[in-house]
Amino acid sequence: MNSLINLKRYIKKYQYELITGVFALTLTDALGLLPPWFIKLAIDFIGKSKKTPREGLNPLIQYSAFIVTAVGLQAVFRYYWRKYLFGISRKVEYDLRNDYFKHLQRLHWGFFQYTRTGDIMSRATNDLQAVREFLGIGSVIIVDTTLIISTCLILMIIISPKLTIISLLPMSLVSFLVLKFSREIRKRFESVQRQLSEISSMVHENMAGIRVIQAYVQEANELKRFKRLNSELIDKNLELTRMSGSFFPLMVLTTGLATALLLWIGGREVMSGHLTLGSYVAFNGYLAMLTWPVAAIGYMINLTQRGVASMKRIEETMNVKNEIYDIYLPESPFKKGWPHKSHNSNKEDEVKFSGEIEFKSLTFSYNGRENILSDINLKIRAGSSLAIAGGVGSGKSTLIKLIPRIYNPPDNSIFLDGVDIKRIPLKRLREIVGYVEQEPFLFSDTVRENIIFGMRDVTDEDIRKVVVIAGLERDMEIFPDGLDTVIGERGVTLSGGQKQRVAIARAIMKIPKILILDDSFSNLDAYTEERVFTNIRDSLKDLSSNSFIVDTTIILISHRFSTIKNADIIVVMDNGRIVEIGTHDELISKAGLYQRIYKKQVFAEMEIVEE
Repeated sequence: MNSLINLKRYIKKYQYELITGVFALTLTDALGLLPPWFIKLAIDFIGKSKKTPREGLNPLIQYSAFIVTAVGLQAVFRYYWRKYLFGISRKVEYDLRNDYFKHLQRLHWGFFQYTRTGDIMSRATNDLQAVREFLGIGSVIIVDTTLIISTCLILMIIISPKLTIISLLPMSLVSFLVLKFSREIRKRFESVQRQLSEISSMVHENMAGIRVIQAYVQEANELKRFKRLNSELIDKNLELTRMSGSFFPLMVLTTGLATALLLWIGGREVMSGHLTLGSYVAFNGYLAMLTWPVAAIGYMINLTQRGVASMKRIEETMNVKNEIYDIYLPESPFKKGWPHKSHNSNKEDEVKFSGEIEFKSLTFSYNGRENILSDINLKIRAGSSLAIAGGVGSGKSTLIKLIPRIYNPPDNSIFLDGVDIKRIPLKRLREIVGYVEQEPFLFSDTVRENIIFGMRDVTDEDIRKVVVIAGLERDMEIFPDGLDTVIGERGVTLSGGQKQRVAIARAIMKIPKILILDDSFSNLDAYTEERVFTNIRDSLKDLSSNSFIVDTTIILISHRFSTIKNADIIVVMDNGRIVEIGTHDELISKAGLYQRIYKKQVFAEMEIVEE
């Protein structure tokens, strides 16, 4: 229940609408209690009246008018409670979904490496719907059951305490049924939600990897797997349905037993003259009104257990702590609330960076396990280009991912212009870093929107410049709609090399102070790779239409020496350590790892040419 209690901060935002809705629902229920009482008065009047039909007409008209008025007002107030109480559930769902998505956007990359996308999606859809249903119909049932049961019992006691006790004897079964069934319903619903997550994950993976599935002719196997998961979902849903299906009839059975007892004993009371016919009819009406709240208790228990299970799953994600966050230390040039507005300008004051990066005795490991990087000491001049070479698993990608804090480096180990990067606001740090992965992600949109991703006030001339720098100008000529060509989900209509160059253009469009290219030319031929790298190195100094000058620090990982050799400085890594550093000519003249890798690649290329 603690999970549902945590919803109060969302509900509090709409407290006035909640009060209005509850007030309208209270009046609706109160007005619903009047017709049985007016019917009682009318029947008793008819039984006792010795007037002529014409003389007794006025009181009957009055009772009828009271009933019609009560029902009419009930209809008006029913509209308002449905508007406000159901409306609040939709608004809370809206706020909760926004917070959930906002939290996901801020979580570190590691969370998404170990959490399936289908599971995340299931919590954002199926579980949020269960919470909304609890807040909507669940809140109505709580008010209904509390008000109707208490008021009906009072009126029934006023009419006949004896019949009230007898009628409520079967109702004692309710508490037993609630205790027995509620826990099982929650367990089975949690099992259903977990299975839904499994199916969502499987469908997401299949749609993303459909080309691999078709290429390996695995359609039949994947269909078998889906049928198995779907069959398990049906079985678990049937288990939940059987439990719920047993619960509700038993709840209604208790009211049926109460009605049977009332007919037998109440009828005898009327026949013996201890109870008027009008009182009996009214009592029967109030007992009938108890049928819905008593049955609704079971439905509410079902909704509550579903809501608890779903909110618990949502909170599991919401409670995941972001491992990458802003740290503001007293000696930091940045303070909480930065950036601030200047009194003399509409532009935000910014701390300017030149792009100098320094690693000081950096040692890094994932979750305290074996060190991936050990004792890294390196200084990269602002505006220079650095290439990192080394074998697979040598720590190249890990090293550069620490710069934009994709992973958290130790304190005082990486400095940007002399400032520990952990003291720089994360938003500001990533604004000045352009990062391109080996397998870039493209959105299901046009080439243009992928290049200007998140940017405004970008001219066609700006886009044209980055297209040329990224070596995409010829591709734009063959695309059916040029820059406005829709590239499909994850850029499915593009080749590997085109995807990489679109991602490079997107990074360049930021005009970053630091550009990181993590094996981003792997799908390009050697000539195109060298040409694009040269374009990037030479063209970033005067890119934007307002002639903003920027000296970009470029960090490159590549396995082709034809590109690496053009960097100002080359670092060679092995087993998480820097083993060599220098220019291409300096390293090639030494009998070290760089020379061995270089000769191996040259000989391999010569063999290919000979063949």
